[in-house]
This record gives sequence, C-alpha cells and structure tokens, in this order.
Amino acid sequence: MWENKFIRILAFGGFLLVTGIIYQEFYRPPELAPVAASGRTVEIHMRVLENEWAWEPAELRVAPGDRVVLHIFNEDAYDHGFALEVFGINKRLFPKRETTIEFLASKEGAFNFYCSVPCGEGHYRQTGKFIVTPGALEAGDASAMPVELSPVE
Repeated sequence: MWENKFIRILAFGGFLLVTGIIYQEFYRPPELAPVAASGRTVEIHMRVLENEWAWEPAELRVAPGDRVVLHIFNEDAYDHGFALEVFGINKRLFPKRETTIEFLASKEGAFNFYCSVPCGEGHYRQTGKFIVTPGALEAGDASAMPVELSPVE
C-alpha cells in the first residue's frame, strides 16, 4: 500500500491539513489571529510639513478591522516615503502632491511609521505612531473619523 508515491503524498498532505486545523483551533496565540473586518471606513488626512521632517498628525488611532484610507500631502519640494511595515506598506510621496494609501487595520497594537526615502538632515526623526485599539473612535479621536464611501461607478 505505501509503495505508491501518490498515496504517500496524499497521506502527508492530509496530515499537514489536520495538524494545521488543530494548531489554529487550540494552539495559535490570540494575538496572531486575524482581525475580522468591522465594515467601517476611516479616512485620515495627513501632511508632511515643509522643511520640518515631521508628520501632521504624528499619531493616528483606528479600531481593529477598520478599512483605513490615508490621504498624505507632501508639502516639500522633494520626495518622502511612508512606511508602515506591519501592514506591508511602503509608498513614495511625490513633492507637492497627495498620495492615497488604503489597507485593513488587521492587527491590534502600536506601530511606528516613518519616512522610507532619504530626504535630508531630519530624515531619521521623521516618525509617527499608528495605534490600532478597540474603542479608538468612540473616544472622539479627531485624527480618525469614520466615513462611509459610496462605490465608484
């Protein structure tokens, strides 16, 4: 019976499937579990302040599962970048233009974002904090207001 390589491959695949299900149900730490989408869309308008190597606002708060739409305007005459590694974001911000970035806040915690394009003497100070916490919008936070977007036709 075990002489046929296809039977061995199927048995190994079944073993992997069963052990993966057991891990997800009983052993996976809760902080690694995906966050369910909340159905809310949060639009945040930000700026890179001209010749200050700073974000405005420098701290953003959203709730877990929110769809986040960042509108970032680069006031400088040179490129910057926006990187938020935990969500796989690294986007170039062109001078005197607005860049839109969309993603799902699928993990709770406090995460650093930063400029990912070398831009001058203050480059390494150009950082901020992205906080994903339950109840972020109920506290009346002005940096993240929910907006219902209508589909584009």
